[in-house]
Amino acid sequence: MDDVGLQLSIAIVLHNSAEALLGCLRSVRPAVESGWAEVIAVDNASPDDGSAVLQRELPRAHVLRLERNRGFAAGANVAMARARGRYWLLLNPDVRVPPDGLEKLVAWMDGHPRHGVASPDLVGADGRWQAPGRAFPSIGRALLELTRAHRAIPPNLRGRVLRGTYWIDGDQLDAGWVPGTSMIVRPAAARQVGPLREDLFLYGEDLEWCGRMARGGWRIGVCASTTFVHDTSSSARLSFGEEETARRVAAGIDGAQRVLCGSSRARALAALTAASHGLESCAPGRTPEQRRRARRAARAWRGRVLRGLRPV
Repeated sequence: MDDVGLQLSIAIVLHNSAEALLGCLRSVRPAVESGWAEVIAVDNASPDDGSAVLQRELPRAHVLRLERNRGFAAGANVAMARARGRYWLLLNPDVRVPPDGLEKLVAWMDGHPRHGVASPDLVGADGRWQAPGRAFPSIGRALLELTRAHRAIPPNLRGRVLRGTYWIDGDQLDAGWVPGTSMIVRPAAARQVGPLREDLFLYGEDLEWCGRMARGGWRIGVCASTTFVHDTSSSARLSFGEEETARRVAAGIDGAQRVLCGSSRARALAALTAASHGLESCAPGRTPEQRRRARRAARAWRGRVLRGLRPV
């Protein structure tokens, strides 16, 4: 990489992630060793040896240790407070970066100065597209999918309305939100709207932050010219198991929706989401694994609906 000084601060939060970490570190090593990027890792009281793996693979990385697991948002905030690069990148330990992927992401942000955050394109370890550009949850969109009325909408318009997997290939300049999996952040935007919400312990903090960014006048985007590989939630599966991970995903997104649109609308969205996953679990043409995932998600979201109906 060209000797242009520190361009990117990479924030990695470690918790039960040593198993997946090696591929991530090796993929960013050239950028770190050249001084083009720095890595700031926060050990969130991890029970494994992730910190040791990181220091062995990247001796130049900064490692900060917390006395207890304060959640992803808190760990990321600790790392970003130490960042010195022109841009910050939240990077999950289970993500692998392609050659020149970091440079392409930074160049994309340079070319889009009104964007506060963006994501590269994402695929799973199995090559399946993870559709990082997502629409903000809304009752109208949920009803469109639940009733299957979206099938009557032309594909290009459907992609603009629903985003996610309906999007037709290419950059998204006005995504609703992008996941914190590999989120590049403009420091000026983060300082304007404030840090990630730490009461959203795990999941949902990226949705809420993008909502705050949008309300602050910043755009949210997807850089489709580079694709990162994400082994989805490997740390969460090790820590909690599939069923509990589904419950935590639902809880995090539901919590973010309550912040963004209020309790009543969030409760309606939770009910529609539960119904949508329930329908997906018995839709024709789905594989057994897709049906199992949909049933898990439906149970998790029904739990959120019941929780919202209980008296406080």
